[in-house]
Amino acid sequence: MNHIQDNNNLLNDTDGDSIDFKQIISRLVNNWILFLVSGVICLAIAVLYAKMSSPDWHISSKILVEDQKNGPSASMGGNLNSDISSLFNVKSSADNEVQILKSRSLMTVVVREMQLNVRTYSVARLKSIEIFDEAPFNVSVSYKTDTITARSYDVKVLNENDYELTADGVDVKGKFGIPVSLPQYDLTLTRTLKPKSASGKYAVYIESADAAVATVSSLFTAALSDKQSTTIDLAISYPHPKKGEAVLNTLMHQYLLSNLKNKQQIADSTMKFINKEIDTVFNGLNLIERKFEDYKEQNNIADISEQSKALVTSASDYYDKLNQQSIQLSIINEQQKLLNDPNNKKALPSPLIMNSADQSFGQSINAYNQLLLEKEKAGLSLTDINPTIQNFNNQLSISRANILKNIETYRNSLITAQSQLKNQNNNFTGQLKQIPSKQRNVLDFQRQQQLKQELYLYLLQKKEETAISKTSTISSSRILDYAKSDFAPYKPKRSLIYLVGLVLGLVLPGVYLFIKELLNIRINTKADIEKLTKTSIIGEISHNDEEKSLVVLNNSRSIISEQFRSLRTNLQYAIDSSKSNVLLFTSSMSGEGKSFLSLNLGSALALTGKKVVFMELDLRKPKLSENIGVDNSNGFTNFIVSSSSDISKVMKQTWFSENCFLISSGPIPPNPSELLISAKLEVLIENLRKDFDYVIIDCAPIGIVTDALLLEKFADVVFYVVRQDYTFKSQLSIVNDLKVNKQVKNLYLIVNDIKAKNGGYSSYGQGYGYGYGYGYGGYAEEAKSTGIKNWFKK
Repeated sequence: MNHIQDNNNLLNDTDGDSIDFKQIISRLVNNWILFLVSGVICLAIAVLYAKMSSPDWHISSKILVEDQKNGPSASMGGNLNSDISSLFNVKSSADNEVQILKSRSLMTVVVREMQLNVRTYSVARLKSIEIFDEAPFNVSVSYKTDTITARSYDVKVLNENDYELTADGVDVKGKFGIPVSLPQYDLTLTRTLKPKSASGKYAVYIESADAAVATVSSLFTAALSDKQSTTIDLAISYPHPKKGEAVLNTLMHQYLLSNLKNKQQIADSTMKFINKEIDTVFNGLNLIERKFEDYKEQNNIADISEQSKALVTSASDYYDKLNQQSIQLSIINEQQKLLNDPNNKKALPSPLIMNSADQSFGQSINAYNQLLLEKEKAGLSLTDINPTIQNFNNQLSISRANILKNIETYRNSLITAQSQLKNQNNNFTGQLKQIPSKQRNVLDFQRQQQLKQELYLYLLQKKEETAISKTSTISSSRILDYAKSDFAPYKPKRSLIYLVGLVLGLVLPGVYLFIKELLNIRINTKADIEKLTKTSIIGEISHNDEEKSLVVLNNSRSIISEQFRSLRTNLQYAIDSSKSNVLLFTSSMSGEGKSFLSLNLGSALALTGKKVVFMELDLRKPKLSENIGVDNSNGFTNFIVSSSSDISKVMKQTWFSENCFLISSGPIPPNPSELLISAKLEVLIENLRKDFDYVIIDCAPIGIVTDALLLEKFADVVFYVVRQDYTFKSQLSIVNDLKVNKQVKNLYLIVNDIKAKNGGYSSYGQGYGYGYGYGYGGYAEEAKSTGIKNWFKK
């Protein structure tokens, strides 16, 4: 259980991702020259950029939008903009006016009026500066096509009359005032009174109006000063302050003209509408009057009220006459009835009303009544048979007959008169019945006539008001502040550019180092090893500048030879020096320096008087015999496959030390692994232990084949070689697996080929690891200060 816990702790420590700030600071300090050079270069670029950048000025102005709700026109009694005119007038608000000021159409008018798509530059040594009214010539363009491709032309003023125009495919010597024909347009340069620059070099840039509108619009801003006011702040950024002021003033002028023109258009539209309505109403009024006139002619109407009164009076008179005739007729009928009755002795009533033609009828009745009275008087004293009475009776009979005859005649005349009166009365009654309908029709005609007449008079009034309104129209906005540029350009901000350049000069090297570290998949520093594995490092060998396989000799005092001596010293605390030890060298892959390290460590041990034998057991790719310069034809392979057990036949004396011997690999076999598990190998190593103090085995890389695991059981110490800038970081997982799975005992790392450079392998910036001195390595010194045996047992 303790072994398992130790293994888990090892894995957790290895996988930790903590940030080593000390290492980061050390890496930055070690690359101070890179930071210095980058800072100087970026600062120089910033200075050059600030010098070459075109300055931009901030130009501002302000306009006031009249509030129409509280304007003077709102308080006028006539309110010239009210009624019909107001139907055509859109209430202006500050928000709407902001959008109008920012509209593309308004900017297009400004661009075309000022020819902002044609810009003139004065060409200096490092940069070109836009010029405005100080240019020695004016440029006018007559376009041949609607589609314009942006193009720049170099202009050199030769003298007062001539200039030279050059561009890609264009080289023309022209004269001021004379058009130059180009593919897209005709270009005319007109000389001004302004003096030319010392160089006389200029540039003319021509682009489409749409492109210029987009460019200028991107530089222009318009916004309300605040939410409580109707003032609008206008601003534009432009490389030439005077031209920027002209652009802004032109834009405000065009805005006011557009505002005024819009009102005039509204007035014209209103006037046109009123005139059209006047014609329509006038024609309608004429039509109504003609219809009314025809109606009165057809119905004999002059004055419907008076005529109605007269008709009512006449009808009443005729009705009275008719009543009188009816009464008279009833009396006549009663008289006729009395006269026809022989027993009637009463006097007859006289007619109530009689015409002059009927006076005899009345006289006859009166005469009859008189005879009747006289008879009655005579009868008082006379009898009926009295001749006088008989005479009266005869006269009465004759008178009655005459009266009846007259009554009949009179009665017929009354009937005839009554019939005529009835007809006349019916006529009047019919006319009276038509009077309400006619009066209603007359009222309808009068109402329509009055309505049309009032509308006609109203339109005439509005026509005059609109004409006056158009004449007195003013813009609803006015300029409060004309365009004015700041005293100094707001960019380039040199101090900010210098600061950015300096910061970039310091940041870029850091980013470079970070990316380099991020993309580095090979072991570069000691921190890389310590981060990926907790296996102890027993030695650190620097880069072999001499390019010799053997660097440790009796009289060698180079740094690398001292590092091998330091490795030899460190080795004494990892082994039991009282007995013979087998040292096994392996690595992750070929090329990491196993043969080089094993050869020089063996030479360093031999210098102390120890007997050392090298076993070249990298049977697939032997290098040790080649490094020593010994023939490899007879070696370990021959010994294993032969029946002889005599070691001396394959043992070779080395040329550099009498204490060093070599057993080379021999011919490369087809089955290396089978040879390494041979029983003769175990016997061989046991015999070598008896005769030598150290048996150094150079075997194949453990990250490629299993040969090292087959030989590990014979080894007292296993050295795992890691090469700087060569071994992959991921390959250190092999070391962790070997320790966790307990496949290898007593495992140590040796770091090979450490480069002598600042910020190199050492995580503390001290050159090679811990700074090798003359004779003592870094780990030896650390071992002295911390306790040698405890340190190697970590």
